[in-house]
Amino acid sequence: MEKHVFIVSDMNCNGCVATIQKGLEVDARIESIDIQLSKKQVSVSGDITSDETAEILRNSGFKPEESVQKKGFLGSLFSS
Repeated sequence: MEKHVFIVSDMNCNGCVATIQKGLEVDARIESIDIQLSKKQVSVSGDITSDETAEILRNSGFKPEESVQKKGFLGSLFSS
């Protein structure tokens, strides 16, 4: 299972959150969705690629930007 985090700068209200939630819930590969309006952040976990997730967000009318997760010192040593 992969986790993808996106910044969605044009997500401005609870209506936007509902639209994104509805668009993501349709895909059975997505196991969990966490949308934080205050951070303009959408996190998705499941058997779906980052590109496929971004496409769903775009089809819902938004412009997602993939967020780079900070791994910390040890994570940076072991990342490829």
